[in-house]
Amino acid sequence: MEERRKSKVSMQVLKSQSMVRSAGDIGPKSISRLRMRKASFGFTGVPGIRPIERTSQVGMEFRRPPLMYLPTYQLDPRTKFDNEIVELETNKILDETFTDHKYNDQETPNLALRIAGEVMRKIKDLNFNRYRIITIVTIAQKRAQCFNNAITFLWDHERDSYVDLRREVNTAIIQVTTFGIYLD
Repeated sequence: MEERRKSKVSMQVLKSQSMVRSAGDIGPKSISRLRMRKASFGFTGVPGIRPIERTSQVGMEFRRPPLMYLPTYQLDPRTKFDNEIVELETNKILDETFTDHKYNDQETPNLALRIAGEVMRKIKDLNFNRYRIITIVTIAQKRAQCFNNAITFLWDHERDSYVDLRREVNTAIIQVTTFGIYLD
């Protein structure tokens, strides 16, 4: 058994010694061969291999369609963002989902997401032309504290608008802010 161990060890030593080469071991022929290979790096000179155009499936799905119409240079929306209608729709959603709410750490974030999604869907169905609709829902636990919320935008006073609603129940405060930002 000792002879086998020695033979395995000696074979490993021989292999490791043969794999290590110094710069002096490389002859002039092998250096010129390296230079030739370096010039053909990328397989451009190899017959039968053509460069492939790299495209991703995701990039093709999100590629913009070509414009089939001329720009209209329209500066005002056809249907303006109507604060009263948005306020009515938001109040309906809050009446359905928030009136009997009791604050819970696990369920409240999901409720905020659900309310934001429903408000967005309802307002987008109203087809306010060329408006980006942004809805922010904040639910806070009521513990005898004051609540302030600040949001900043670059604002166009003529075309942009927002609706801000605030409700309170015994255990929570909700604030729903919906922005209609006009897209030029």
